[in-house]
Amino acid sequence: MTSPRPRPGRLADALLLHVAAASRGRPDRWRVELGLGTAGAVLVDLALAGRVAVRPGHVTVRCADRVDDPVADEVLGALLLDHRRRCLEDRLEHLAPHVYEAVLDRLLAERRLVFVPGGSGDSRASGRAGRLAGFADRRRGGRHLPARPPAAPPPGPHADALAALLRATRRERTPPGAPTPPEPAGTVCAAVAATLRSAAQTLTCPF
Repeated sequence: MTSPRPRPGRLADALLLHVAAASRGRPDRWRVELGLGTAGAVLVDLALAGRVAVRPGHVTVRCADRVDDPVADEVLGALLLDHRRRCLEDRLEHLAPHVYEAVLDRLLAERRLVFVPGGSGDSRASGRAGRLAGFADRRRGGRHLPARPPAAPPPGPHADALAALLRATRRERTPPGAPTPPEPAGTVCAAVAATLRSAAQTLTCPF
């Protein structure tokens, strides 16, 4: 049986592949950050496809047509079914655990990531960070290595959005002279960074 053919250009795939390579196969160590990052990447792709509108305060569905991406289609369906008024940060926090797992599963199914057993697993997070990472650790005790070194995207909006998402997940400030990420990536990255700051504050404060 042949494995599914990969589709290039997905921001969430590019983000996870980059971190898997940079961390030597240990993306789960940053599953809180990458959950928010991959969820944000999917929202950016949906917005660029004209399916959602992303604003600083909220996300609205503009079109329910599928985008031929199972992960993005599932996120779109979740947005349609959830009638609660959530701000953008709450949307990201709600979507993060499942989106991270779904993107990881896809990359494994497409054989763009290879699971190598062995090694020690990471301890579970607690509190709000634990809820953000609150999925089953089904592949603990191993590494997720890229099948080949991930190619850098050509200069342009996709590369700028990927760089901005990486900075947001690392909670880094934008360096002077760096290209401004195109919208909606700028709004999404700001929300990712704000959610991570809030989670970090919860972990460091005992009240």
